[in-house]
Amino acid sequence: MVDSTTALRLTGVGKNYRGFRLQDIHLELPAGSIMGFVGPNGAGKTTTIRIITNLARPDTGTVEVLGRCWDAAEVWIKNRLGYVPESNHLYESVTGNWLGNFLRRYYPTWDDAYFRALLEKFRVPGATMVKNLSKGDRAKLAVALALAHRPRLLILDEPTAGVDPVVRYTLLQELLEVIQEETRAVLFSTHIVSDLERIADLVSYIVSGRIVLSGEKDVILEKWHLVSFSLQNPAALEQVRRLLPYVKTRGREGRKVEGVTGDFSPRLLQELVQAADGEVNHRPLNLEEIMVVLTDGNW
Repeated sequence: MVDSTTALRLTGVGKNYRGFRLQDIHLELPAGSIMGFVGPNGAGKTTTIRIITNLARPDTGTVEVLGRCWDAAEVWIKNRLGYVPESNHLYESVTGNWLGNFLRRYYPTWDDAYFRALLEKFRVPGATMVKNLSKGDRAKLAVALALAHRPRLLILDEPTAGVDPVVRYTLLQELLEVIQEETRAVLFSTHIVSDLERIADLVSYIVSGRIVLSGEKDVILEKWHLVSFSLQNPAALEQVRRLLPYVKTRGREGRKVEGVTGDFSPRLLQELVQAADGEVNHRPLNLEEIMVVLTDGNW
């Protein structure tokens, strides 16, 4: 029986290359959701996406797309999957209209009226040769081509890299409209973490080939806080280090403390107050700041 509530599930996925190892990747993307997939360069985002799209085979683990595995349902999955790679190698000497006419032959669910409407909404001149389009128009054309057969799962690997904020805004708005149909889902890999604050329901961070944090965006933003305070005495630092996974000190005898926690709560705040000399200041971190902390422990 096909699971219609889960668009994507990776269980224990691993892949070994010379000099890099993808390790024990677990991801689950429910239908009707947008997941932001973030991490530094070389962390394993593109490798993971290549495995999801069957462009690379995992050494370990399983991949389920829309409840099915590639070995048993490759054509079925491809008919329901949209993919925009970081380098969208579109034919240079043809027009966007030609590409649409070409691809429509391969997708039973191709909606040509929707494709033309997307080109108009994105202000992409369909009669212009691809080689004469701006970088932003190429990105919008690639997304329009991926959306036109109304995929149930859309995979985007850095689709807005290097394009201006207006183009990014237009594409992000379209993604929000896509998931209004609750049977559809989007996995969005990007370095522009601020975009995810606007559109993502879920966020997964990958660092050095491992998923180091994954969950609901709003819960992550609620739990991750920066705290700062002065210690009552240097000996209290040991207690603080037990409470905060990331700590740095400065000032006389290291009494000025800054720390980061991914599990902020009133109880934690009260425990820090007991170690502090005065008020404990705190504020939530944004998604980009969290990525910096997870990547190198700095902020």
